[in-house]
Amino acid sequence: MTEIARRGALMAAATAAAALPLIGTAAAQTASSGAGTAATGGVPPQRGPNPPRFHRLKVGDVEVTTLLDGAMQGVNAGIPTFFPDSRPEEIVPLRERAFAIEPGLHQPVGAYVLNTGRNLAMIDCGGHSSFIPTTGQTLDALRASGYTPEHVDTVILTHIHPEHALGLSYDGVTRNFPNAEIIVTQIDFQFWTDPAMESRVPQGQRFIEAARRAIRPYDGRIRTVEMREGLEVIPGVFMVPAPGHTPGHVSFRVTSQNQSMLIWGDIAHQMVIQLARPRWRVGVDVDPAMGVESRVRTLTMLAEERLLMGGVHVPWPGFGRVIRDGEGFLYVPRPAQFT
Repeated sequence: MTEIARRGALMAAATAAAALPLIGTAAAQTASSGAGTAATGGVPPQRGPNPPRFHRLKVGDVEVTTLLDGAMQGVNAGIPTFFPDSRPEEIVPLRERAFAIEPGLHQPVGAYVLNTGRNLAMIDCGGHSSFIPTTGQTLDALRASGYTPEHVDTVILTHIHPEHALGLSYDGVTRNFPNAEIIVTQIDFQFWTDPAMESRVPQGQRFIEAARRAIRPYDGRIRTVEMREGLEVIPGVFMVPAPGHTPGHVSFRVTSQNQSMLIWGDIAHQMVIQLARPRWRVGVDVDPAMGVESRVRTLTMLAEERLLMGGVHVPWPGFGRVIRDGEGFLYVPRPAQFT
């Protein structure tokens, strides 16, 4: 053996010998750690449902916070009613594209908080478990986000469907937002309060009663406005008419410091399906043909302007953009970020 080889062998042996105590120590520590876990009762229990959830970003000087109210779950038998123009051979691949594992049509329910510096306003305010058992978390999410219902001075409604408006009052007596003015289009307010309109509601009396329960405690605090493009309902928040789902259904454009974001109510419930097939009618729309026109117009505008958007049934965390995809569109979510 050469002198160099002999020295190399000695160094290797010394290194291995030095490592033995460390290996033993690591093994002892691992064993001790395992014994400690067992001694304290094993792995901690699972934590169950998620805590109230919110996410926020800035649009110019406006802080926009999205709140997760819950979710809606349908059944497979309801799909043809919801999408009367669909065929099973089209729906199946679209649901697969969305990795849909739940039966029926599943969609989140959310709401948005705008802190403009002048107003603390909400766009829609969620539902309640008395109507949809898996909704009703908006107030908890609002508090978790650092605000209270008492802080809210304005609730702007896209329309008065229960999962958008029942957060106003669960029992038809109590104002959940005691200091808030409610803003809604005159057309939608009349549609839900005029007995002569009841026969036009596709969902029937249960929806009518829930809508009236939501707004009843705010008598004298409801500001009805005309449905007009560009109407500034509060400083920096502008109306974008989108009738069809209901007669007075609208979206709102938030603008500050040359930045804008569109927040819609029910332009789409199923983002993968309806953006791929935007001309499919929706069976629960009051005027399905007009609903298609509003959807195509809104999606076209968003794609052309590359505008940030959100919506009550947009997948969490509720912010993204719309791009063209062949004859339809595609939703590109904005990942949750710290800023």
